[in-house]
Amino acid sequence: MTIAVVVNDEGIVTPIVEGTILRIIQKDHSIEDFRNPALDLTEGRRGATLRKAIEQGATIFIAPPETFCELSYKKAQEEQISFINIAANQSFAQVIEQVNSGEIQISKELPAEEVVPSAPAVQ
Repeated sequence: MTIAVVVNDEGIVTPIVEGTILRIIQKDHSIEDFRNPALDLTEGRRGATLRKAIEQGATIFIAPPETFCELSYKKAQEEQISFINIAANQSFAQVIEQVNSGEIQISKELPAEEVVPSAPAVQ
């Protein structure tokens, strides 16, 4: 299982469009950091970060509230991404400790109230 997570410069797990770093945790526990592609876009930001995570082999995404919009969530499900749903404002170290200890469960779905509406396309 390869896990994707977005973190800010302080090491706090953030929604997909807020953090500066897309962090990929490989099966062997090695970690690789990438610049969050969402930072360079005005549209399709969640989708761009999700695509980058999938390109890096991610099969699980750590998701605090408002990580995905309806479109990116649907795409994640189509790509058979699983989710680790967490509360807001947790540090990466806390979350990984909880994952490793089995305190956090992996799910195929996120609570509906945590998925934000997609922005309408600008014409």
